[in-house]
Amino acid sequence: MLIFWIIAFVLTLATLGLIFPAILRPNAVAKTDGNVEKREIFRQQFEEIEQDKRNGILDEAQYEVAKNELERRMLDEVGATNILASNNLPDRRLAAALLVLLPLASVVIYYQIGSPASVTIPAISPLASSAPSTMGSVAMMGSDAPSANAAAQPADDHAMGGDIEPLLGSLKDKLEKNPGDGNGWALLARSYVELRRHAEAVPAYEKAAKLVTNDAQLYADYADALAVVNGHKLAGMPEELVNKALKLDPQNPKALMLAATIAFDRKDYKQAIAMWESVQKVLPADSEMLPEVRAALTETYAVSGEKPSAATAEKTPMIEQKVASAATAGISGTVRIAPALASKLDPSATVFVFARPTQGSPMPLAIARTTAKDLPYTYHLDDSSAMMPTHTLSQAGEAIIVARISKSGDATAQAGDLQGKSAKVKTAGEGVDVEINEVVQ
Repeated sequence: MLIFWIIAFVLTLATLGLIFPAILRPNAVAKTDGNVEKREIFRQQFEEIEQDKRNGILDEAQYEVAKNELERRMLDEVGATNILASNNLPDRRLAAALLVLLPLASVVIYYQIGSPASVTIPAISPLASSAPSTMGSVAMMGSDAPSANAAAQPADDHAMGGDIEPLLGSLKDKLEKNPGDGNGWALLARSYVELRRHAEAVPAYEKAAKLVTNDAQLYADYADALAVVNGHKLAGMPEELVNKALKLDPQNPKALMLAATIAFDRKDYKQAIAMWESVQKVLPADSEMLPEVRAALTETYAVSGEKPSAATAEKTPMIEQKVASAATAGISGTVRIAPALASKLDPSATVFVFARPTQGSPMPLAIARTTAKDLPYTYHLDDSSAMMPTHTLSQAGEAIIVARISKSGDATAQAGDLQGKSAKVKTAGEGVDVEINEVVQ
């Protein structure tokens, strides 16, 4: 706190030091750039859309459109430098007034529109990642596999959440005083999603959607968060929200992915294939989501028995080989809870069953999901349940099967979760039973 005020005092003195010489120094003719204010306004607008992109409010395409429009307007409105000449004589009364009013006005304005509470906490943005945080939860057949992002989530999420909690509280307080700020509610909701607090994000999304009715991305994000809260089920209101998003923007990638997952869950594989292929068309060639989309498309072809179209096979050369390999590589078995831990079982808790490679990256090779009430659970893992198309069972010689009951619904192990592991097994044609018999410390 003290350091902040020292820095503020030094900056105020520096500002006055720059202003006073110009006011007190006689200068018969001062030349100024008539366009400097316009340039400053455009600079601030460029910073705002950059911030919106980092916060996830604008996707890449929307950001490029906004940036190009600002650049065009800047060329039209600013043009060449306009030099103005004016007499500039010393004004000691103005200097004395500024000496008193400038520091006083700075403090008053900061306490009115600033955030004094944030001086005591680290300046961490609640939306540090511009990538959609829950997109992966639907890209891999939403109700059957958690997201790759969730599986690789850093262990210090709770620490980060504690650091930015005052910022979220401040934002929420401002929104309660100004409940008509739809964009503010959307920002709060997405901040909660980044912290995987979907239950708190849903009410904020609901308020935002009532105020902002023409934003397809908002409806898609709302549907995804609501599906997570509903046990990764997209039927009902999430599906209605997806339909609204597609009506506003038929090419919204996240809405298309959610729609593809809905069709897959209904076993409408032709519709799911059409949706996944549409996603491939709208995503840029260097998109990080393309591998997941292609893996989902591969899975859909494998399950449906449909033959990939020539255009799809050309875009995804390995798809037919992956469809064939999915039938040869696989591990099946039954997951049971040890009698000693049965009393600790929450029937609504999420159960993750996944194959982990014995060497290399710890990311699961394949994963399935159910709930504790379904135990004992008969699982089957193969390439169609892979999280990444380049990281599959058929490519690994050995694996370890892990079954974990997660109280939080998160794929990342947390203290208090119940877990069981198998020994090393071959990844093709093995039958492996797993007993959940330990508590994660």
